[in-house]
Formats: sequence, C-alpha cells, structure tokens
Amino acid sequence: MLGSFLSLAGALALSMVASVSAQEPDFPLCGGYVNNGTEGTYTVRYHDADLTVLTINGLNNNQQSNESYILRCSVEPVNNYKLMGYGVDISLPQFKVPVTNVLVGGSYTSSYVELAGGRTMIKVLEDPKNIVSPCLQAQVSSGSIVALDDSIFDQYTNIDVGFRINAHAAQTKDVWIPMSVEVSPLLRVEYIKAVSLFFNKGQSASVTYETIKGTYNSLSIDMKNIPDNKKKRIGWVRYDFSRNSWTLRNSAFTRGIITDAGGIPFPLNGDGVNDNASISPSDFKILVSNADILIDQTEFTKDMLRNTTSIAYWRQLADFTGVDNPRVLDNKHVYTLDATVNAVGISDYLYRMPSRPDLLLRDMIHVQYPLYDPNYTLRFLNKNFVYGTGPYLTLGPENCGLALVPYNSGDITTSQPHPEFHGDDNGPPALIGGGIYGAGGDSQGGDASGSGGSKTKNIIIAVVSVAAVLGAAFAFAFYKWSRRAKEDRFIELEEEMNNEIPLN
Repeated sequence: MLGSFLSLAGALALSMVASVSAQEPDFPLCGGYVNNGTEGTYTVRYHDADLTVLTINGLNNNQQSNESYILRCSVEPVNNYKLMGYGVDISLPQFKVPVTNVLVGGSYTSSYVELAGGRTMIKVLEDPKNIVSPCLQAQVSSGSIVALDDSIFDQYTNIDVGFRINAHAAQTKDVWIPMSVEVSPLLRVEYIKAVSLFFNKGQSASVTYETIKGTYNSLSIDMKNIPDNKKKRIGWVRYDFSRNSWTLRNSAFTRGIITDAGGIPFPLNGDGVNDNASISPSDFKILVSNADILIDQTEFTKDMLRNTTSIAYWRQLADFTGVDNPRVLDNKHVYTLDATVNAVGISDYLYRMPSRPDLLLRDMIHVQYPLYDPNYTLRFLNKNFVYGTGPYLTLGPENCGLALVPYNSGDITTSQPHPEFHGDDNGPPALIGGGIYGAGGDSQGGDASGSGGSKTKNIIIAVVSVAAVLGAAFAFAFYKWSRRAKEDRFIELEEEMNNEIPLN
C-alpha cells in the first residue's frame, strides 16, 4: 500500500515545475520558491534575486500578530534606499541565506527544521535532553550541538537565526513558529515551507509538504467512504490531577483528525464542550461505555507508578476496577501517545505532532480498521499501555540513519487510494445512557458503576418497576379497605400511619 517517497517526490517535482513556472517571478529567488500559506499562516514577497520578505502570522485569536523578516542572498546587507524603493520596512531584521548556525527553542520546532532540510545546521538546542530525533541526538552526543545557556553572551551572537515557539521582537535573530491546537490538522504543516526559506530550500521543502499533505488527504478521502453506521466512536481524554477530574480533548485538531480517520468524536451530541472541559464521573462512565477507541493523555509521574502500573492506576481513576468492563477495555482499545519515546521518556508524538499529522492519521485508521493496511506499524499510539507495559520503541543516537528506524524524511511515505474500502462489519452497538456522551437528552450516567455499570442499571430499573407495580396494588387495596372503615378506630389507625411516614 505504501509507495516509494522518491518516486512520488519525482512526480510531484514535475507537477510543481509546471505550476511554479506559471507563478514565480522570472528571476532567481532568494530562499527558493514556495506558495503563500493558506488561511494566512504566512506570506512571501519576492522583490528581486537577492531580496525576499517573509511574514509569519499568528493563528486563531492571535491572527493580528505577525512578524516579518528580510531574507537576502547578497553578501552585504540590503541598503535602506533599496528597501524603501520596494516599500519594505527598514527596521526589519535581515538574514543572510542560507543560514548555517541555527538555534532551536522548543522540541516540536526542531522537527520543522529537520523537514525543511536544516538539521545539520542546528548548533544550539534549548532542550537537548528532550530531543527525540535520533540524528539530532547523535549531534548532541558528538558535541556538535550544545545546550542553550542565556548566560553565555557569545552563544547568541554567533548564531544566524533562532527558531522559537514564542515571538521575541527584541531579539532580532529570533523567528517565530506559532503554536495552536485550534486549527485543522494540516494547517501547521505549512510552516515547513516557511522555515525552508532560511536554508534556501524552498523547492525541496515544497515537495516534502505536498507529499505529507497528499498522503493525508488520500487517506481521509478513503475514510469518507465508510458508512456512518460502521464508523467507530473515539474518545480523547485526559485526567487532570490539578482538578481531580477527567477532561475531554475537543480541539479543532482532535475533532478534525478523528473525523478524517473515519471516526466519530465525542461529544456525540452538541458542540458546546471546550477543549479540556471537565467531565463528571457519571458522564465519563457513559463516554467510556460508548467508546470503541480511547486515546488517553494522562500524565503519570514516577511517584504515582512506584507500586503499580499505569493501566492499573488509570482503571482506578476511571473507577473500572471490577471484572465486568466496558467493551473498550475488554477489547484492549485504550491507547496512549507514547509508542515511541527517547531515553528520558519524551514522546515522539509531542515532538512531531504539529509537523507530521499524517503519521497520527495512519495510526488512528489502523486501530479502527486494521484490514485497511494490515502491515502497518503504529508510530504514536501505544497499544502496550492497556497491557501494563511500556513504550513500543525507544529512540537513541544509535538509531540515526538506520533503515529499520526511518525518521522524518525517511518515513514520509505515500498512500495508494483504496476507494473499495468501506470499513468492517464491526459497527458500534446501540448507545448507552443519555446526555452529550450518550444518546442525547438527560444524562443517565449516575447509575453506572465501574464493576458492571450497564448491568447494574438494568437491575435497578427492574427492581424499581416491580416496586412500582406492588406499590400501586397496595394503594388500591388500602383505598378499598379505608372506604369500608366506619369506626373511629380505623380513622385513628390511619392518622397514626400518616404521622409515622415523613413527607420531607
């Protein structure tokens, strides 16, 4: 099912030549040619062969924020007269392209630099111990990458550019890579192209971007062929220890990628639940009882797991400690996002999620519909969690360049369309309970319990029904008896009975 990245890259390159030749200026471009980002992520203005202006915009409620950068391919800085002639702000920072000494702050930002073709140019990392990329770990081990130390003044002055997750207007060498989960899954992938301009690799990065995007869209199109009655319900949850409450991950990213993977996100009714909104214990029981797949992002500490396993602790928090479990537990379909980690346990998902949603999409398709691509190996979703064992794969510097452990450029693969795939025969059963995590209406989760919620609720309903029938019969008999009572003694007895039964 998976084709060769190189073959698709060639095809994409040929197709891009046709489109680029019709759009790009008729002079050499500093940074290489890339299209403007969609939805305002970034814009590029090519003024001449030596001058390009890149503007990176904020996302969502931060869209009014933006930062612009001058990219020059000339040896000398662009003079003010030339900038004013093009209408370019002369106060903007200038960067000589290609940059060769790079600082990276924030783990996920490193993945953009790798995919943009600038991995070997990274010289300073804000958090080298948290890096998951095997080849960046190898560079740290060899000493070619050092840790960021703000007390060393020369460290910052010697770099050409610093890619950061936050805007630092006062630090003129910093370039902003915005972060938000309230965007569609593919949107943040576009920053690969923006970053690539600093390395003069716009064309090759565009091929990388188009491959990731094309694979993602091809997979999501196939998933649209699955009938609604066969789609799986996916709950994405997290226990917040600061609030002592389960929460629902319900961002634009999580909703979007669940839907694109052929799943149905919670809540099942209504859309008024914010991301990380608390879930009541009764509603959480309903959610878990109705879920076919659970993705959990609970962060357990070592102290919490000193005398137990993560799944045992999870079951305790979820109040499912009995032998009668919901389907999602019996079927071993509870996953965490740490299938691949580094030596200190940092998840590859956290490292690459913004730049590689195609990998998570593949994972989510595979756990729902394993027959779609039977030979696929999970990258982010950890199936070992529910068995009480650790991550599937730990990456270290020794894995750099190994064919068995492809990473970033090595695991950008294509997907052949399969329009004939229409899911499997294991459609989800009828919904249990009410409310937004069940069949709608009033929530009925208060009766559920961790050791057989649905059975307990059925028993209670049966008992209440029998009691109602007996109560009605007793009331009718009592009525007939009281009508026949003529003597004061019966009236006194009736008054005594009424006094013995409190009304409040």
